[in-house]
Amino acid sequence: MTVIDLQNLEIENLKLGKSGRAVKLMYNKEPVQICTSTLYCPFGVKFVAKEWSNFTEYYIDCFLNNSKSDISVNFKKSIENFDELIQKLVKENITLFNSKTETANDQFSYSPILRENGNYPKLMRLQLTRDKNGNYESFLFDENKQKILLKESNIENILCKGKVCKTIIECVKVWYYNGKVGSMWKIVQLKFSEKSISEEPEEPEGPEGPEGQDQGQKGAIYNQLMIID
Repeated sequence: MTVIDLQNLEIENLKLGKSGRAVKLMYNKEPVQICTSTLYCPFGVKFVAKEWSNFTEYYIDCFLNNSKSDISVNFKKSIENFDELIQKLVKENITLFNSKTETANDQFSYSPILRENGNYPKLMRLQLTRDKNGNYESFLFDENKQKILLKESNIENILCKGKVCKTIIECVKVWYYNGKVGSMWKIVQLKFSEKSISEEPEEPEGPEGPEGQDQGQKGAIYNQLMIID
């Protein structure tokens, strides 16, 4: 898997494709992954129980570091530009979103990655997905780059209110429902910072270590920290 650089994106390699009933956002035929700038978690992890799932599903809302540094400003702008690219792709591939209950229309309303939050900073919602056995698929690391085992019994304590972190996120799918379009993102890796968001230095986003690994090496790679401090 390759973590893409939003500021040097080769647009022709960004495509939508059907995977079962879901529509995936792909880059060079792989799911899109992005390394974020510094994030702040104002509420802590939240959960929702769904009838069709055997496991409780968790997510966390984060907002970006709102400093005026070039890194922070450029990352926010890159996300906003990326939203425009997603909308363009959806319009060009609108029939992918047709279903038995709805015929997709290119006059949709769009839900951005950074969604409005009243007078507060815009929020990015990130999912903590689980495998068929209920194990969390996200890899977490503490401030000292030590791996954290995430479990049902500790998730609310680990991902509590006030945490500061950086993440690698992956687009799970692009959705269309009732005339609205948006994208869903999950946490691939997360590394905590012991500093407050006002103190957190901004480094260039990107993974450490090798890129472009094949699918068979995926688990081994994500098991190693790929986020730059």
